[in-house]
Amino acid sequence: IVFMHCLAVVYTTCCPGQYTIYEPVIRLKGQVKTVPSQRPFSSKEVQSNVLDSYHLKTLQPVEYKTLQCILHEIGGTGAFVFLFARVVEISSCEDTQALALQLILSLTKYNQQRIQEMDNCNGYSMIHRVLIKPKCIVGFCMLKTLLEGCCSDEILYRNENGQFLLDTDSTAVIQDVQLLEKLLLDWKIWSKAKQGVWETLLVALEILIRANHHQQMFNIKQLLKAQVVHHFLLTCQVLQEHKEGHLASLPQEVCRSFVKIIEEVLGSPPDLELLTLVFNFLLAVHPPTNTYVCHNPTNFYFSLHTDGKIFQEKIESLKYLRNSSSGGKSTDSSAFVITTPTGFTALPLEGNTSKARVQQKISSQAPKRLCKSLPASPTSSPQIHRKRLTERMGSSVDDLQIIGKRDYVHLQDRIGFVGSSETIKRVQEELFLSSCESAKTVCDSELTSAETFEDIAKEEELSENTFESKEADADLKCNEGGGVAAEPSLRRPDNLKGLPSFQKSQSNFAGLGLAFSVHGSSSAIARWPSFADKNVLPEDWENYPFCYLPSKNKCTEDCLVLICCGLYDLLRGVLLILPDVMLDDVMDKLIQPDYLIVLVNHPSPLIQQGVIKLLDAYFNRARREQKEKFLKNRGFSLLANQLYLHQGTQEVVECFLEMLFGRSVGLDEEFDLEDVKNVGLFQKWCVIPVLGLIENSLYDNVLLHNCFCLLLQIINSCSKVADLLLDNGLLYVLCNTLAALNGLETNIPLNDYKLLACDIQQLLVAVAIHACSSSGSQYFRVIEDLIVLLGHLQNSKSARMQNMAVVLQLRVLQAAIELIKTTATQDAQEQAGSVPSPSAPHRAMFQKRKGIAGSRKFSLAQSDALLMKMRSLASEEFNMMMQRRMSQENPIQATETEFVQRLQRLTVLAVNRLIYLECLDVLGITENTSQSRLSTSQLEVPEEEGQQELPSKTNPFLKEMFKMLVEGIKVSIGTSRMNTPKQQWKRILLSCKDTFRTQLGRLLVHSLSPARPLQERRLALELVHEINNQEIMRDCLSPTLQHGPKLVLYLYELMHNHSDEMTKEEQRAAGDFVNALKCCGYKCIPLSPRPKPDLIKALKEDQKKYEMEEGINKAAWEKTMANNRQNLFQRLDTKSKDISKIAGDITQAVSLSQGMERKKVIQHIRGMYKAELSASRHWQELVQQLTHDRALWYDPVYYPTSWQLDPTEGPNRERRRLQRCYLTIPNKYLLPDRQKQEGVIKTPLSYLFEDKTHSSHSSTVKDKAASEHIRVNRRCISVAPSRETAGELLLDSAVFHGETEPASFSWTYEEIKEVHKRWWQLRDNAVEIFLTNGRTLLLAFDNTKVRDDVYHNILTNNLPNLLEYGNIAALTHLWCTGQITNFEYLTHLNKHAGRSFNDLMQYPVFPFILSDYTNETLDLNDPSVYRNLVKPIAVQSKEKEDRYVDTYKYLEEEYRKGAREDDPMPPVQPYHYGSHYSNSGTVLHFLVRLPPFTKMFLAYQDQSFDIPDRTFHSTNTTWRLSSYESMTDVKELIPEFFYLPDFLVNREGFDFGVRQNGDRVNHVNLPPWARNDPRLFILIHRQALESDHVSQTICHWIDLVFGYKQKGKASVQAINVFHPATYFGMDVSAVEDPVQRRALETMIKTYGQTPRQLFPSAHVSRPGSRLIMEGELPAAMGLLVQFAFRETREHTKEIIYPSPLPWIKGLKWGEYVGSPSAPDPVVCFSQPHGERFGSLQALPTKAICGLSRKFCLLMIYSKEQGVRSMHSTDIQWSAILSWGYADNILRLKSKQSEPPVNFIQSSQFHQVTSCAWVPDSCQLFTGSKSGVITAYMNRFTSNTPSEIEMESQVHLYGHTAEITSLFVCKPYSIMISVSKDGTCIIWDLNRLCYVQSLAGHKSPVTAVSASETTGDIATVCDSVGGGSDLRLWTVNGDLVGHVHCRESICSVAFSNQPEGVSVNVIAGGLENGVVRLWSTWDLKPVREITFSKSAKPIVSLTFSCDGHHLFTANSDGNVIAWCRKDQQRLKLPMFYSFLSSYAAG
Repeated sequence: IVFMHCLAVVYTTCCPGQYTIYEPVIRLKGQVKTVPSQRPFSSKEVQSNVLDSYHLKTLQPVEYKTLQCILHEIGGTGAFVFLFARVVEISSCEDTQALALQLILSLTKYNQQRIQEMDNCNGYSMIHRVLIKPKCIVGFCMLKTLLEGCCSDEILYRNENGQFLLDTDSTAVIQDVQLLEKLLLDWKIWSKAKQGVWETLLVALEILIRANHHQQMFNIKQLLKAQVVHHFLLTCQVLQEHKEGHLASLPQEVCRSFVKIIEEVLGSPPDLELLTLVFNFLLAVHPPTNTYVCHNPTNFYFSLHTDGKIFQEKIESLKYLRNSSSGGKSTDSSAFVITTPTGFTALPLEGNTSKARVQQKISSQAPKRLCKSLPASPTSSPQIHRKRLTERMGSSVDDLQIIGKRDYVHLQDRIGFVGSSETIKRVQEELFLSSCESAKTVCDSELTSAETFEDIAKEEELSENTFESKEADADLKCNEGGGVAAEPSLRRPDNLKGLPSFQKSQSNFAGLGLAFSVHGSSSAIARWPSFADKNVLPEDWENYPFCYLPSKNKCTEDCLVLICCGLYDLLRGVLLILPDVMLDDVMDKLIQPDYLIVLVNHPSPLIQQGVIKLLDAYFNRARREQKEKFLKNRGFSLLANQLYLHQGTQEVVECFLEMLFGRSVGLDEEFDLEDVKNVGLFQKWCVIPVLGLIENSLYDNVLLHNCFCLLLQIINSCSKVADLLLDNGLLYVLCNTLAALNGLETNIPLNDYKLLACDIQQLLVAVAIHACSSSGSQYFRVIEDLIVLLGHLQNSKSARMQNMAVVLQLRVLQAAIELIKTTATQDAQEQAGSVPSPSAPHRAMFQKRKGIAGSRKFSLAQSDALLMKMRSLASEEFNMMMQRRMSQENPIQATETEFVQRLQRLTVLAVNRLIYLECLDVLGITENTSQSRLSTSQLEVPEEEGQQELPSKTNPFLKEMFKMLVEGIKVSIGTSRMNTPKQQWKRILLSCKDTFRTQLGRLLVHSLSPARPLQERRLALELVHEINNQEIMRDCLSPTLQHGPKLVLYLYELMHNHSDEMTKEEQRAAGDFVNALKCCGYKCIPLSPRPKPDLIKALKEDQKKYEMEEGINKAAWEKTMANNRQNLFQRLDTKSKDISKIAGDITQAVSLSQGMERKKVIQHIRGMYKAELSASRHWQELVQQLTHDRALWYDPVYYPTSWQLDPTEGPNRERRRLQRCYLTIPNKYLLPDRQKQEGVIKTPLSYLFEDKTHSSHSSTVKDKAASEHIRVNRRCISVAPSRETAGELLLDSAVFHGETEPASFSWTYEEIKEVHKRWWQLRDNAVEIFLTNGRTLLLAFDNTKVRDDVYHNILTNNLPNLLEYGNIAALTHLWCTGQITNFEYLTHLNKHAGRSFNDLMQYPVFPFILSDYTNETLDLNDPSVYRNLVKPIAVQSKEKEDRYVDTYKYLEEEYRKGAREDDPMPPVQPYHYGSHYSNSGTVLHFLVRLPPFTKMFLAYQDQSFDIPDRTFHSTNTTWRLSSYESMTDVKELIPEFFYLPDFLVNREGFDFGVRQNGDRVNHVNLPPWARNDPRLFILIHRQALESDHVSQTICHWIDLVFGYKQKGKASVQAINVFHPATYFGMDVSAVEDPVQRRALETMIKTYGQTPRQLFPSAHVSRPGSRLIMEGELPAAMGLLVQFAFRETREHTKEIIYPSPLPWIKGLKWGEYVGSPSAPDPVVCFSQPHGERFGSLQALPTKAICGLSRKFCLLMIYSKEQGVRSMHSTDIQWSAILSWGYADNILRLKSKQSEPPVNFIQSSQFHQVTSCAWVPDSCQLFTGSKSGVITAYMNRFTSNTPSEIEMESQVHLYGHTAEITSLFVCKPYSIMISVSKDGTCIIWDLNRLCYVQSLAGHKSPVTAVSASETTGDIATVCDSVGGGSDLRLWTVNGDLVGHVHCRESICSVAFSNQPEGVSVNVIAGGLENGVVRLWSTWDLKPVREITFSKSAKPIVSLTFSCDGHHLFTANSDGNVIAWCRKDQQRLKLPMFYSFLSSYAAG
């Protein structure tokens, strides 16, 4: 049958008589598919052939308890999680701790239920909390345990020697993704682990995803599920965000593994989401201060700053860098390792390991890490410096092996095996000379990678390209050191070679592995020198240029740099091989060049390289339009600007070379010049960014020299690139560099200076040649610009600079002229034949230039030789350049006419400079200082005729110019008109003759002028003599040019004044010259030995005139020059502006994106903080759950035994409950017998809550505020009685959080019940929030406006439980009509007047009621026992009045007189009382016995109790003092006097001392009529407050405290004026004087505060003697408070009844059915049901529900339902929950027409035996057969079929046997559970924790109930001799009394009439069908209610919610209701019955 119909059947042995059958839902074809509700099921009786069904039912299954079942009972996984934390607390052995963890993991590994428990208790986050604590040792053991918990097999194992080894062939798969994510991927645990552990963990993960793992893909998927990439990247980001904090940084291996694993899981083709993550990460961690594209024109690489502030800064930084990168002494160190940047560490290996493998030496005691590479060197910028190997050479080095995979040529020849360190030094020199390798020496310390300090000899960045990247590429062999391998070692396995390491570079040669082994003890190799080794610390280490002691910050930076580099590299690799289909998604969408330009702006050169290479990859894949867009946006200029912000490094330059050539090219390699020509145009642009690096490479001479050589080659080889360079500011860069070079002054060695100056000169010459030889006017403009620029440099302050500028101008002009000459001289035919192929000599030339730089270390003696070399080289280079120019076809060579124009222009420029720039005295050179250097290096280097030997210090250019001019004129003279010369040069000269003529004359005049030094004049004569050609003279001295007269004058002066200094030839030459002048027709001045004075005078005047003229010309020329400069700068500006705009736009876009990315991180950090808070909370809950006295880990030593007031409020704001606490009050305050042993008792696992370092993330709250959801974020103070805590309030969309220093809370808006505005310290700035669970919060804000803002913000939310508390008038009406009691009314008035339990200065105030505290009896109907409520408490007797009135008058006088001079405090307004009726002193005085107020009292009283006689010791004394005896004591009472007996009792045994009369102050002495019972005193006092007399007169007291007698005239008349500092509106801030202000503030804080005035006129009094019961009020009352619960009462004749207490008259029994003062009860309803009910339940809607035995009624009210709260109640949703099915499912039925739906599947160990529901908090509790109670937190939703959804569950442990009953008392937030094991436990519903056990029952409790009005608990248990014992307990578990009942009591219930107006009863349903009532005051029987027709046991009974009906149900299923005789005609409550058939399928 089962198979035929596809049915499912369940049968279990626990229900042997039944099976459950599930039927399919049958649907007809046409039916629309309904919501898939669950299949109907039904329970059938089992049929059997052997046994009849009766026997089947009675079978008792035998159940064996399994291990899992026991685990469930004792506390499940949580118990072991606790055990783990406890083991960590008490044991410091890692193995033990790991075992405890292993226990948890092995429990949860294979058992579904345990796994679920782990989830429920947030197990992993709790374990995480333990693991991150310092107490927990995270080493290899712990790692092994966690790996085993996560994976299917072990990866890390221990061999027999106890070493930990990784199983590299492991086939394990990842099983527990959660463990992986929460623990293995969490940095907090691993960054504090022992050394090497984190690395090992990551290697293990690498093994799991290695290529040959058969489940590689599965493991990768699991890692992705655990969000591995996300976690790795976030780790780095979080560490970066917290650089300031003390967070450890990542070890390098970790960084490398991160990148490796990310690379492995990216997938191929890569997952776009992950790529996005990676790219966004790179953007997010980019230093925000660097997130910009340089857009300030002054910082552009081509902006001129050759002077001024920027220039100075530049020079300073260069000097600093130069110093930091050179110098430092060498040290001896015993171990020596060389690292390549790519991650292969060549290190001293122990043992004869022939295989190359990187070993990690790990010993469990002191791990020594050997596998470090790329140490994070803490130098000026996170840079890796290259060091000279010789610097670190140890003398003990024995042999050196250099093994390269493909031996590099240079090395092969020179290096075999080399002994002794000298040789090594030599080898190193060679290495450097050949520039083939840059290696790095590492002296890494053991402590952290930051603690390496490095002395840096030569800073040259490590070149990545020169290395192979695979770890195992270099084979290391090592012959010594056998003794070390015994230490446990962890090997990084060979077969991981497959996981590519950190950088993949296409390298040209293999990495050098250098391994050294040491003579001495082999252990010396096995460790790195550490700071701890004294011998390693060099003695002179203070002298190191940069001995950074480790700063963590740098460290973080460094690990980030490593990771970023790896990721850039990864992205680059991905981009290069990305499938074309994905290109569109990645290019420009993800990887955008704009972003890369920003990212280049990073202090680390490694990252710059990474970005540039990624950019290169981008260009490789980019489409044409993408490249064009980049060019259009000036991308390369922007890049150059970015690089210009940082120092240049060789590698970055090489990156651009690689871009240019498309292959890796070293800066020091040569390359074929043809290559440059042949690359595409776009690539040619790649040279531009190098310009940004030039000037900043000045710190490294070699680098700069190499860059110059590079540019020189490029300019010479490809004119197109030369043009690009010129267009993009090459000249400006050279000028800046030149200025900087000169700025360095003495900071640079002379030879280097000369070398670089020479380089610059050659570059300028090359430019001149390029420009001069190309056709087009723009080209010649280049030369003109260059001259203008050099002219600009002349304005420099530095003489050295000025000289150089002049020299260079001349050199440039000379080169240009030279070029024209050479070009023109060579005829075309010659040209074709003779020019060799240019590249070969070029190569050689380049080698020579390199060579000069190569021999770096010269002595000064060598410098002449160097100069020789430089000169000859320069001249060769020059020739070669010219040759190249001539042989080039592109651009078009200049035409002859162009040459003519150019030559003319050049001549003028040259002559102007020769004439006007003389003032600088370039040639007046004396052999000293900088000038001599300059002249030799600059002026003579270019000379080609070998004139260096000439002693004469003439300006060779001057001679050349003379020669050329003369030659030109010769040509013009020598050629006739007709025939033009054949030779091009001659033709050109001919065309220039006019210019030449003028200029030659100018030159002559200039040279011979008396202003010139004699030397020069003599030289000029010599030249003239050489010319010796009259015609030429005549030609250039033609009269039109007025040179003649000047020359005549000058020659005369020369011959007259200096004849004796001239040689004969010279004199003759002068003579000839004079003759020549005569021939030209000039008058000569005759040379007479003694000329006449007037002649001399005339001559002098002429000379002056000529000089003036010359001066004017010069000024004009200078002006022209200045204009030219101006024009040039304007052109520059325009260019800058364009670029600046583009840069600005990019910056804006990118920083926006970065901001968004960083926001995510901050949110994540916020999440971490929240997670930590919640883990901390979970731990507190777990500790609470498992350490109480009925729990598994109970330890009496630790368990708190004291009790303090629980701030949770019950009905009417009564705070009756106490909670456990540790009493932190010292023993001296306790009675001797109550003292605890000394020493602070630490709570269990206190270490989990102590250390604040982790959780206090600097500014979490601010971070939280960054979240989008938060709408309001305000500073506030959370006010509690014990302390005021500053914090913040955040309101977001669903929750509002309070953030205060020690902790944070959050609540949902659903929990808000009321929100009130409040004052705080007399300022209107606070708000008080009441929550449904009885908690309240008082929050004070900065000012009223902020408060109002918050207040309205809270109210605008959806607050489903907000009470509409209406206005005070409505309240007053309710009171007047008797619908609320006096106590309720006063409570509400206090609340409305701003009185709050959270502020002791505004504690609710209640009146003294009685005046009789001495009599044995009390008559509450006698007015004389009451105090006079019309008068304030201080003037209860007439005679006191006068004294207060006198005080007032006196003060009034004083006030009128006004302030006196000498009085520090001005007089205040007059008052009657200097103190107040309520302030913190008063409150603490009363509550001193009750923690936590005791501690506050001690703080208030300077750590001492009050004098015993002043301590609150007797109610009578207090009354006497307040009302009569004391002038200063005017106290009123506090609300606790009316409901809380506990504050009258010295429960904790405090020692308050002994009074003068010898009595010890202990419990409070109560009036005799209270019979020494605090509970009775409170109950009677409460009745007194509700007495008729008080009801009629209380209105007067209300007038005094809340009403019109509070202020003004009325208050004076009523003798009710207090000190002005107690009234609201006292504005402290208005007081100027600080002393007065402080005094006033103190007064406000201590005097007391008058409540807000609620009534401006007299309060109405309450009529009548009784509470009037009315029908429902019309809604128009304005208060949505219709009290439906009290019916009108017919007045019947008075009933005579006994008083509840015989010695007290006037007590009221109340109005409930069965009350002795009410008419007798009568049956009003009877109904048989045929099935026994499990329970009757009274609903707040007045209805009564009868529920079958395994049913529980679930309800959600539309409003929170408190007892007699102020509004009506609707039921929003209800359902019947049924349990007890064979399949262990709890089912819900909420719709009558539908079958029940599955709600909760409970486990087989948790067979539900009882249920309870807490309406407003939607909590469901189930008790089970095993004794475990489960609390399910649910949420009402409309989207599930059950309309309710279970959110979380918590197990409560305390019982050891089946739970028989759960009773919820919602008003006091407690639940009572009863078990077969005889225990009865009270649980707290708010905290879901154990409160206490009700002990002393002789047998298991059979019935239990609790009062909704007082929280009292009644329990019933069987009595030994038959019958039952009824016990009554307070809500705090104190036994009130017990009574024996001869019959068995089957059920109990409390009546629920308001306290104070009634004495409630406990109704017990007896086995004989009788209901007996006992008084709750003293358990006296009150009456019996009998029903003759039924004698069956009453199994359940309940009062209706208004108390007017009593429903009982007996064992037959008959329900009977009783009511008062006078209410028979009233409407009966509805009765609903839910019988078992209701839930059937």
